[in-house]
Amino acid sequence: MKIKHLLFLNILLIMILACPAVIVGQECGPSCPVCSGGSQSTIMEPQNFLITNIYIPGGEEETNVLRLRFGIFSWLDAGIGYTFSAEKLIWSARAQVITEKEEGWRPGLLIGAGSVRIGGSDQSIYFQVTKSWEFSEGFALRISGGMATLLPELDHLYGLAGLTVTVTEKFSAFVNYDGRNFHPGISWIPLDWLTISGILIESRDFALAGGIRWKLK
Repeated sequence: MKIKHLLFLNILLIMILACPAVIVGQECGPSCPVCSGGSQSTIMEPQNFLITNIYIPGGEEETNVLRLRFGIFSWLDAGIGYTFSAEKLIWSARAQVITEKEEGWRPGLLIGAGSVRIGGSDQSIYFQVTKSWEFSEGFALRISGGMATLLPELDHLYGLAGLTVTVTEKFSAFVNYDGRNFHPGISWIPLDWLTISGILIESRDFALAGGIRWKLK
């Protein structure tokens, strides 16, 4: 592991342990078109921004979540946001420790922090491996899997998984597993900078999400 990744981990742990009751985060993972804005990259490129809004009419704790994610370095991005119903600040951060190799079977490895359970506020630190395959110009597959642990109870582990199938570069079907529930959905990119998604939270409650991407000149 490189020195910059060790430095990131130390800063991340200090931030989490210093204020776990005040700030929470949300992070679905590299396989989710909602969190990535439809991008095929696992980490956002530097000076790229993504603003998303998720509306969950039947949400118990969060019914509307507004988030801003930005690329800091080629190996690091972070997000901040606000939950209007729970009235909480949220944040997440993730680093790409190993870059995925496009040819062959070598996956990428990410480490991060955030609440990986949709509709919840449990703070976690996690890792995920991810791999994508582009079978043709309009058909691609991305899978991810990993483990997370709740903070500060580091002895509680649970699994994470995600699958995204992209068709014609404009439409994607996906499902995420947060260690407790499955969340399937579909995504549409009507414009290069706009993503619209529909999600079934816990395979039951409908949620609508929109994402806008832009890059600083």
